[in-house]
Amino acid sequence: MTTVPAPPVPRVPVRGRLPGIEGLRAIAAIAVLVHHTWILDGGQRVGADSGAGAIFLNLALGVTLFFALSGFLLYRPFAAAILRGRDLPSIRRYLRNRALRILPAYWAILLLTSFVLQTATTRDAGGALQSGAMTNPGDLLRAALLVQDYDPQTVIIGIGPAWSLAVEVVFYLLLPLLVLAVAAPAARAAGRGRRVLILMAPPLLLLLIGLSGKVAAGVLVPGSPAAGYESDWHSVIERSFWAQADLFSFGMVAAVLHTEVADGRLALHRHWRAGALALAALIFVPCAISLNSGQLSYQPQNTAVALAAALFLAAVAFPGGEARGPWLQRLLEWRFIVTAGLISYSVFLWNEPVLRWLTAHGATTGGWVGLALNLALAAAVVGALSLLSYRFVELPWLRRKGAPAARDTVDAAQLEAAP
Repeated sequence: MTTVPAPPVPRVPVRGRLPGIEGLRAIAAIAVLVHHTWILDGGQRVGADSGAGAIFLNLALGVTLFFALSGFLLYRPFAAAILRGRDLPSIRRYLRNRALRILPAYWAILLLTSFVLQTATTRDAGGALQSGAMTNPGDLLRAALLVQDYDPQTVIIGIGPAWSLAVEVVFYLLLPLLVLAVAAPAARAAGRGRRVLILMAPPLLLLLIGLSGKVAAGVLVPGSPAAGYESDWHSVIERSFWAQADLFSFGMVAAVLHTEVADGRLALHRHWRAGALALAALIFVPCAISLNSGQLSYQPQNTAVALAAALFLAAVAFPGGEARGPWLQRLLEWRFIVTAGLISYSVFLWNEPVLRWLTAHGATTGGWVGLALNLALAAAVVGALSLLSYRFVELPWLRRKGAPAARDTVDAAQLEAAP
C-alpha cells in the first residue's frame, strides 16, 4: 500500500500542548509528595488506622497515573502516524529525547542526594534499607544507570521512588520495538478499523506481561502484599517492568482512541466524560480500599487502578464538542497547577530525599497539626528545589531536545512526549 508522506510537522508554541496534561502530572506528583510526607514523619503516620490513613496510603497510586500518562503520551504520536498512513516519528530522535528528558535531572539530584543531603537509600550488610551517603562506587553507578533493581542486594537503592523510573526506562526502550512490530502489518491492513485492532496488540501484550509478572511475584516467588522493598527476588520481580507493564497498557489504548476521536471517526455521547469519571471512581475506590498496604504490588487491584487512571486521563484530555473545553480540563489549566506539572519530574525525584533529611534533622512533628505543618514545609522546600532544578538543569536540556519549555517553539509531535 502506498502511503502519502506526512506534511511537515508545524512549529507551534507551548500552548499547543494537550490541555490538562500538566495538571494530571501535577496531581500525580502532589499525591506522591503528600504520601511520603505522611509516611516519613518519623514513623508516626497519624491516623494510620482510620479512613484518613487509608487515603494517605493510597496516594502512592499517583505513580500509577504517571505510568498511564507515559503509555498515553509516548504511544500516541506513533499510533496517530500509523492510523493516518503517515511516516513514523523518528525513533532515533525519540530515544535521544527520552535520554535528555530524564537523565540530566536524575543524575544531578542523585549526586546531591548522595553527597550533600546524604539521604540516599542504601542497604547495610544484612540487606536492610537505610538512609545515608552512597559512597560505594558500584552502587552509585548502578543507581545512575537505573539498573539497581535487578539485584536483591541493591534493589531500591539511590533515590527510593526511582525504582518506577527504572521501570519507565524499560518501557521507553521497548516501545519502538512494539511500534515497528505493528507498523508493517498496519500498513498492509485493508482499512482503518483493522489498523486500530492491530495497534491494540502492543497494549494487550503489555497487559499480559504485567499480569504474568504479578503471578510470578505472588505465586512463584511469594512475599507479603506489603513487601516489595526487601532484599530478595520477590522484590526484584515486583519492582520490575515484568510486574508493572500492565500499568502502561490502558494509557496506550487511550492513545489509539484519542486519535480516533480527534479525527472524527469515533463519536462519544455528550455525557461520556461524566460517565468515564463515575466509572473511574467505581473502579478506584473499592480497589484502593482492598489494597491495604499493597499499592503498586502484585495484587490485581493495581491493574484495575491503572484502568481507572486511564479513564480519568481520557475524561481530561480527549477532545469534545464543548465550546470552552470540559470543566475539569479548564481547572487543570490554572497557572499554578500547570507550573506544578512542569516541575513534577523534579518534585518526584526530590521529595523523598528531602523528607528524609527534614525528618533526620527534627524538622517534622507528629499529630494532625504536625502533619499540616510538615506538608507546608515539604511543599515549600521541595517546591523551591524543584523550581531550581527545573530552571537550571531540566530546562536547558528540554530546549536542547526541542521539548516544551516556557516561551519556546517546539515540534507539535513532541509536545506530548514528556513524562
